Amino acid sequence: MPNIVIINRFFNDYINTISAIITLVTIALITIITIVAYTLERRISKSSPLYQRAFVHLVEGLVLGGSMVMLLQVYRILSNGASINHAWLYAIAQLTILLYSMYLIRNKVTLLINILMPFMYYTSMNIQRLDSKHLPLFIISYIFLVGIVIYIYKQTDRLQNSEWKYLGMQTLFGVAWWLLLWVDHSFPIYEIINLVVVFLIYMTVIRFCARKIQDTMLNYDNLRVRVNYDELTGIRNRANLDKTATELFDTYSHEDKVPLSIAMFDIDHFKGFNDQYGHSTGDEVLKHVAHTMEREMFLTDTKGQLFRFGGEEFIIVLRGKDPTQCVPIVTDLRNTLVNTPLILNGQRLDISISFGISQLKDSDTDFEDLFNRVDKYLYESKNAGRNRLTVEGQTYDFDNMKS
Repeated sequence: MPNIVIINRFFNDYINTISAIITLVTIALITIITIVAYTLERRISKSSPLYQRAFVHLVEGLVLGGSMVMLLQVYRILSNGASINHAWLYAIAQLTILLYSMYLIRNKVTLLINILMPFMYYTSMNIQRLDSKHLPLFIISYIFLVGIVIYIYKQTDRLQNSEWKYLGMQTLFGVAWWLLLWVDHSFPIYEIINLVVVFLIYMTVIRFCARKIQDTMLNYDNLRVRVNYDELTGIRNRANLDKTATELFDTYSHEDKVPLSIAMFDIDHFKGFNDQYGHSTGDEVLKHVAHTMEREMFLTDTKGQLFRFGGEEFIIVLRGKDPTQCVPIVTDLRNTLVNTPLILNGQRLDISISFGISQLKDSDTDFEDLFNRVDKYLYESKNAGRNRLTVEGQTYDFDNMKS
């Protein structure tokens, strides 16, 4: 008979319409948190300015805090404003979001929210605790919870790589929280086991859904990379340039004081590498040129964008620079490449390149006009003997120029 009572209570508490709605809302909030975290975290790195990282972490914290408030409001609406002291599924949903965010976001704002949450979930209880005989138990339980939260924060990667450690930390997190709630609400202590089991089941369901969301976002990122980046060299491709070109022309064709210049280059005698050494060597030459140029542009902070236009042809977009300012930049890039030969299978391969440079003009009706002009200048460099630079119709020999 007692078993039937327990089963009936379980179904009454957890298998009902309100529970289903809270579960769906929790999944929706987990989805929002995941999307926000993935979107923002891609915009920063450890080298990003402190203010930028602080802003991103603050936004993530606000999203987490807003999710907790939204979950509370949803429950109040569903329960018609009734007391939430025994709303176990609501509490489980909150714990799930808190723990999931610890694993996903991993910043000090999220850590702080987890540490302060026992004083935020039921603020009127903070005063009552001071006069309660259970205050020492609350303090001990709280210290236990803080220790678990800090450990999870510091060991997230290790925990995620082991299902057993992950399950163990979930269990300890749930036990710590339900001990705190037991101190405040004095329900039968054996219920803690029941609530922890339900929490683990709920966390498993949410984690499964979260993984599907993360896989979808990773697949989207991989698709975005395949669409916008060259598979061989890893730099931006022609499709990316075509999209960027529209934005460039719309922005700079109406800008009188800020110039836009394009440098186009290709590898001298590239066909010879393929004919003499094979196409695999030709691929290595393309990768070497792309990586050397991209690395040098990053190290010298040129703020240019490198694209593989097709074959052995590349384009560099230089915003805010006129051709005169581009010449020393291009010369330095070329000199770095010449002074960094490709060593392949014990063979030294010396690589030179030819350039054309032009600036967007008022007479250009679209980006194609600028591209055709810079393409013409590139071929003037090649026709003049290669290893040369043509700037607005004037050709120079790189070997006779000073960097």
